[in-house]
Amino acid sequence: MKKLIAITVLILMCQSCDFSNGEGDESEAGMESSSDGNDTSIEKEIADSVYSSFIDYDFNDPRNDLHSIEQLEKVYKKSHDSCRLARINSWKCLIYDQLGKIDSSMAVGYTALRYFNPGCDSLILMSIHANLTSTFLSLGETYKAIQMADKSLAMWNEKWTSAKSRNGLYTNKAIAHVYQGEFEQGLTTFKELLNSSREEGNLTEEMGANNNISAVFGILYENTENRSYLDSAELYVLEALTIGKQLRTTSDIIMHYMNLASIANDKKEYKAAFIYLDSASVYSAGDEFLQLSTTIEAIRSTTYEGAGDLIAALNALRHHIDLKDSFLDSDKVKAISEMQEKYESEKKEHQIKELEVASLNSALREEVLKRNRNIYLFVGLGVFLISIGLWFRLRFTKKAKKELQKEKDISEGLLLNILPEEIAKELKEKGAAQAQLIDQVTVLFTDFKGFTALSEVLSPENLVKEINECFSAFDYIMEKHNIEKIKTIGDAYMAAGGLPTRNETHAIDVVRAALEIQDFMLKHAKERKARNEPFFEIRIGVHTGPVVAGIVGVKKFQYDIWGDTVNTASRMESSGQVGKVNISGFTYDILRDHKEYIFESRGKIEAKGKGEIEMYFVTK
Repeated sequence: MKKLIAITVLILMCQSCDFSNGEGDESEAGMESSSDGNDTSIEKEIADSVYSSFIDYDFNDPRNDLHSIEQLEKVYKKSHDSCRLARINSWKCLIYDQLGKIDSSMAVGYTALRYFNPGCDSLILMSIHANLTSTFLSLGETYKAIQMADKSLAMWNEKWTSAKSRNGLYTNKAIAHVYQGEFEQGLTTFKELLNSSREEGNLTEEMGANNNISAVFGILYENTENRSYLDSAELYVLEALTIGKQLRTTSDIIMHYMNLASIANDKKEYKAAFIYLDSASVYSAGDEFLQLSTTIEAIRSTTYEGAGDLIAALNALRHHIDLKDSFLDSDKVKAISEMQEKYESEKKEHQIKELEVASLNSALREEVLKRNRNIYLFVGLGVFLISIGLWFRLRFTKKAKKELQKEKDISEGLLLNILPEEIAKELKEKGAAQAQLIDQVTVLFTDFKGFTALSEVLSPENLVKEINECFSAFDYIMEKHNIEKIKTIGDAYMAAGGLPTRNETHAIDVVRAALEIQDFMLKHAKERKARNEPFFEIRIGVHTGPVVAGIVGVKKFQYDIWGDTVNTASRMESSGQVGKVNISGFTYDILRDHKEYIFESRGKIEAKGKGEIEMYFVTK
C-alpha cells in the first residue's frame, strides 16, 4: 500500500511538469530554452523515480496502472531509451493479459523483445519471457509456454538478486504442465518454485507454491482416489496456513481453513472438518468477508450431509442462502449509492451549464442591439458581396460534395470489410452495436500442423505470403457459403455460420466450407510438393451451440464471439487429425440425416478442459 501511494504521488508530480505530453502550448513558444531544458530534466528525473517504483510492483489495478505506464512510455520514447521501453512493454503485456486483451498482450510482448538489446539488464528479458508465458497460457498454447519458460530458466544466473521473474516462469511452466495433464512434471516445477521462494525469503510466493502443490495433489486424488494424495494435499495446505498466519493475511487464512475442511470431508474425517470450519468462521466475522462466509456455510452443509445429519445440513444450507442474499444486497446498495452520487454530480454540472447559458444569452442580446445600429449602413454592400460569395460557394460545394461522397464510399467499404453489414449499419445509425445472444451457430476452427517448424524453413516474407494465400482462399470460401469470418490468431482461422443474421442452414454451410478448405489445402500441397516447396497441412474442427456476439473495443473495431461453444470448437480442431474435418456430436445430430455426408464415429474423446466429447469425422 505504501508503494502504491508513493507511485501515485510521483505520477501527480509528473503530471504537473507536463509528464503526459511532450509538446508545449503555442503560447509557451517564447519561453527561454534553458527553462525547457530544465522542465525536460525534471520530467525525466520523476519518470525515472516512477519507473524504479514499478520494478517490484504487483499490478493489481490494471486500468489505472496501464494509464501510468503509458505516460512513462511517452517520456522514454522521447529519450530513445530502448531498455526501459522493453521493460515497460513487458508490463503492458502483463496488464493486457489481466484485462483479457490477449491479442494486444501478445503484440506488446513481442514489441518488448524487439526493444531489448544485449546492453540491457538480463532481468528485463526474464520479465518479458515470464509475462509472455502467461499470455501463451491465456491463449491455451501450453507447449509454447513450456518451451519459452525452459529456454529462459536455462539462462538464469544464480547471482541475480531478484527472483521474481524466475518464480513467474516456474509458476507458468507448472500450470502449463497441469493443463496438459502432466501432473508429475507440474508437481516437480511447483516444488522448484517452492525452493526458490524459500531461498529468496519470499513468504507470499512460498505460500502460493504450497497452495498450488496441494491443488495438484487434489487433482491426482480425483483421478485415482488414492488416499495418499489427500494426505500430501493436507500437508502442503497446513504449511500454507502457517505462512498465512505469519503474514497475517486474513483472507488467505480463511481460504486455507476451508481447503483443509474440504480435504477432511474427502477423507470422511467430519469432526476435523467442523473444527477447520469453526476456525474459518472466527476469522471471517464481519461484513468484510461476507462472500467467504457464504462459502464456509456451503462447505458446512456438505460436511453435515456427509456426517448423516440432514437437518443440520439443511439449516447450514439456509444460512448459506441468507448470507448470499445479504452479500448480493450489499452489492446492490453499493451500486445504487454510486448511481446516486453520479446523478447528483451530473445534476450539479447541469445547473452550472444553465447558469453559463443564461449569462451567454444576456451577452448575446447586448451584442445584437449594438450590431443592429450599424447593419443598415452596410446592407447594400452586403447583398452584392453575398451574391458573389454564393456563386463561388455553389461551385465549391459541388466539388466538395463529390470528394466527400468518394471518401464516404471508401470508408463504408472499409467498414463493411471489417464488420458484418447489419452490424456496420447499426453502428453508423446508433454509434454503437448491441451485443446479441444467438441460441445456435456453427463455429469453425482451422490450424496448420507444424507451423513453427515451417516458419524456421521459410523466410518471413515467404511465410506471410503463404499464410495470406491460404487465408485469402478461406475468405473466398466463407463468402461463398454465407459464413462470417471472425478473426485469425497467428496461424489459426476462425469463422461462424448463422450470425449476425440467424439461419437454419448454418451447420450445413460450415461443414461444406470445411470440406472445401480441406480440398483446397490438399490441392495446394500437391502443387507446392511438385515444386519441391514446403507446404502446410491442416486440422479442422466444427461445433454447434449458443454464443454471444458483438463488437470489441472502441478503436480498430472487431466483431467477435464468446462462449463455451467457441472453446469447444477449438477443442474439436486440436483433438482432430491432419486432413480430417472433426465435428462434435451436437453438429452430427443436426447433419445425420443429410445423405451428402459420410460420418465416421470416433466415440468419446478426451478434450482438454472439457472432459469426454462425442466426435465424428465427416467426408463427402
